[in-house]
Amino acid sequence: MTRSHRRPAAARLLAALSACAAAPCLGWPAAAPLRQEATALPDALPAIEDPKNRISALEEVEDYSEDVANMFVEWGDKLRLRDFASARALFSDDFLGHDLSRPGTPTTREFELGVRRTTWDAKNLKVVNRSGFLEGLRDFLAPLGTIEFFFVKVRGAEFADTTPVEGALTVRINAVGRGSGGGRIGREEFGRVRIKKAAGRWQVDRWTVGSLVDVMRDESIFTEVGRSAGVAHRGPQFGKDGNTSFFWNGAAVSDFDGDGRPDIFVPSQHENFLYRNRGDGTFENVAARAGVAQPPGGTGAVFFDADNDGDLDLFVAHAGYRDGGEVVGRPCQYYRNDGKGRFENASAAAGFTDLLCGMGVAVADADGDGWLDLFVCGYQEGGFTGPNSFHDATNGTRNALYVNRGDGTFVDRAPEIGFPTNRWTYAAAWHDIDEDGDQDLFVANDYGIKEMWRNDGGLKFVDVAAQTGVLDVGNGMGCCFGDYDADGDVDLYASNMSSSAGNRILSRLVHADTADDREKTLKKLAAGNTLFQFQDGKFHVVPSKFGGVGAAWAWAPQFLDLDLDGDLDLACVNGFISGNSLKDT
Repeated sequence: MTRSHRRPAAARLLAALSACAAAPCLGWPAAAPLRQEATALPDALPAIEDPKNRISALEEVEDYSEDVANMFVEWGDKLRLRDFASARALFSDDFLGHDLSRPGTPTTREFELGVRRTTWDAKNLKVVNRSGFLEGLRDFLAPLGTIEFFFVKVRGAEFADTTPVEGALTVRINAVGRGSGGGRIGREEFGRVRIKKAAGRWQVDRWTVGSLVDVMRDESIFTEVGRSAGVAHRGPQFGKDGNTSFFWNGAAVSDFDGDGRPDIFVPSQHENFLYRNRGDGTFENVAARAGVAQPPGGTGAVFFDADNDGDLDLFVAHAGYRDGGEVVGRPCQYYRNDGKGRFENASAAAGFTDLLCGMGVAVADADGDGWLDLFVCGYQEGGFTGPNSFHDATNGTRNALYVNRGDGTFVDRAPEIGFPTNRWTYAAAWHDIDEDGDQDLFVANDYGIKEMWRNDGGLKFVDVAAQTGVLDVGNGMGCCFGDYDADGDVDLYASNMSSSAGNRILSRLVHADTADDREKTLKKLAAGNTLFQFQDGKFHVVPSKFGGVGAAWAWAPQFLDLDLDGDLDLACVNGFISGNSLKDT
């Protein structure tokens, strides 16, 4: 039989790897009238197998996969609101599944700070009908006094070449919320689902549970206090009037006024914010009074003592470029601290006059002269030009290395040093990896490989990424150094992007035992973050089974000892723009 194909496989894969596929709302049916359900329940359910006569056309399989994933988004939204009556519509009258309220024998592991991880033996679970499964879901969600989010991810899908269409899915339910004591609870279920499309909509007729995991703490570790602390400014939603750019997204923390308390600088679209720490748990926005409220629209920001006078100056990267003959944005901005809580905008006088599509900023004494220098990551012009390759893009904009002359001025030495001028660079971090007394530079690039620039002194840099094992192709968007294994040398973490849809597609295209280099590269693009362990002069990729990999659209990682046990933990921000639909599969 012949079916229409809505989109070629290549386009579907690129959309998944870019993590920006969105579909129109399908509409959720009203709660179905009660009908006769299965009453003769078996003692056990057979495993849900992939169909033997499966559809082989990738684009057609992904059409169905995306359709099903979007359906689960709407279903999950009903369950987040505990609308079990409407959630009934997903299941067929003859549905059979495992009872989620009776998960079997638990095994609990205790962690620092009172965190518990409980895994249940999912064998020999009771079989229930539709009403029983929904009651099990009600019990599954009961410990969450408030549900912050509930989603179902389709990790794998195969569909039978039949009419009506049937499919076998591998799914993950993830529910996160707060318990009665205010502590965070995460509940997770991995399972297999059999699904059929009838009368224009999908229905589930079998659901088997593979595993159930809880991670919880009785009381909250962190509490959101942004509003009460005075730092909860909220801008317009992306795409609405007043917010059509994703460039202003940085923050910097330091004690700008020398009172011993950390303050916060946040660039934003219409004005910048400088939150002065009052010392009582609240902050006061003093940006206008301090002279840093304008110009707005910055990206990466950093406090550093540029003039060695003992107080912290401020540098803010900006996305400045030319659109034809029109200048869009502005050069990077430099504010000199007068030591009395005020800043002077000394950008032009200090030499920051060139347009640069700046993102992240990294500070170090690159030339060893005792004055701090600035590496500014150059991305691409305007955020609207697509990459010329999804794994080796070379149509980005230049990076800059602003060398501090020690007389209040800076000069960009990147062109003569030989730093590449065409990558899509998001983030960078300095560290003396070869322990020769000067600072080396790691660079994370979107749509491409990473770079490791060894500093040989005298502003001579050599890219040794291949030799040190850190090429790490992917969507590089963050990086940090830290000695996570406490062996005395510094390891490395790079945040990339992990994509359920990308992994789902590539699992059909790429097989580990036969994959060529190109296929391995594609697989890596959806794989997520990378933790490198430093040994014998090289960085070695830590296997993903040790964790720290899947962080979705991942940014700004940081090593820190969160639980004060002497070991470094990892924090990683994730997400991107928030639209009206959650259908980002």
